[in-house]
Amino acid sequence: MLVCLLLVAWITPDEPEEVAELAHPGERIEQEQEQPTPLPVAAVEEIQVEPTVVAEVQEKEEEVLPCSCNKRVLRLPKNPYTAHQKAARNLPNSFFVKDKNELNAGKSRGKLVDVTDGRGYHIAPLSHSYAMLLPEVKSLLEDMGHAFADQLEGTKSEGTTFRVTSLTRTARQQARLGRRNYNAIDDGSTHSYGASFDIAYTDRPDNEADCSAPTRAIQHVLKSFQESGRILVIPEKNCMHITLRP
Repeated sequence: MLVCLLLVAWITPDEPEEVAELAHPGERIEQEQEQPTPLPVAAVEEIQVEPTVVAEVQEKEEEVLPCSCNKRVLRLPKNPYTAHQKAARNLPNSFFVKDKNELNAGKSRGKLVDVTDGRGYHIAPLSHSYAMLLPEVKSLLEDMGHAFADQLEGTKSEGTTFRVTSLTRTARQQARLGRRNYNAIDDGSTHSYGASFDIAYTDRPDNEADCSAPTRAIQHVLKSFQESGRILVIPEKNCMHITLRP
């Protein structure tokens, strides 16, 4: 019996090993690849750009060029500069602004006041003067601004303002400016008394109206104030120099 048992064990084949099921190489790669995670709807909406927004970015605003106020454009009699100097020295609060200390002292005493944008006019960025004037000269500027705005009210040019480019200068500022500007008198400039300001341009709100109406309006205002004896005028190459008369 022992021999028979050994013979049976020798004849019976071993149990086959379990064979792993092989997939097609292409199928395996597809299974191993990670599926992309879809973006949430909110994120997709954030990425999308509305066509109207793109059009607004691409569209450039039309530039509005200023209208000049100088002796080439405006026709006004020239008052001698000596008359300007005499007027500046005889105004009630007049004093010579030698330096920044004198400027601050004059402001603290109320002889100089700050000037900001007003109806009919605006102050340009200043590099060689301070936005200050004698109180009575500031009142003149405000009156001229109202008169200018009244001239354009109800027209396409309504909202146009004239640009003030220079106000009170210290003697040091005047000396520096005089080295490159022949109109800047080193000795006794009326700007150094807080008595004068310069008008260089009129600035329109848009291009719907041309320069005709603003130019006529500033011409009318300057002429009427000059003829009434309230101001002295020097038409210069780049601006109109205005001084208050006592």
